[in-house]
Amino acid sequence: MPVHGDAIPYIGMYTLDLFCNQQHDPRVEATFTGQTFSGCCAQAKKAGWQINRGTKTATCPACKKRMRSMARGFAQDRRHEMRRTAR
Repeated sequence: MPVHGDAIPYIGMYTLDLFCNQQHDPRVEATFTGQTFSGCCAQAKKAGWQINRGTKTATCPACKKRMRSMARGFAQDRRHEMRRTAR
C-alpha cells in the first residue's frame, strides 16, 4: 500500500521507494511498505512494477508494457525475416 506524507511510521516496518529507471517527465515513483523486503516487492509486482535485484533497477507499469510490446514487435520482425531467408 502506498504511503502518504501524513502516515505514522511503525517500528519494524520496511519501506521500498521505487523510481522508474526509464526516461520520464514527470518522474514516476511509488512507495510500498511491509514487514520485509520480499513483502514490499510482492506488493510492487502486484501493482505492475518490474524489479531487478541484480542491477538494482525498477521499471514502472507503463514502461514495462511499452518494452514488452516493443520486444514482441521485434520478435515478429525476426520471424518474418527468417521465413523470407528460408525460401
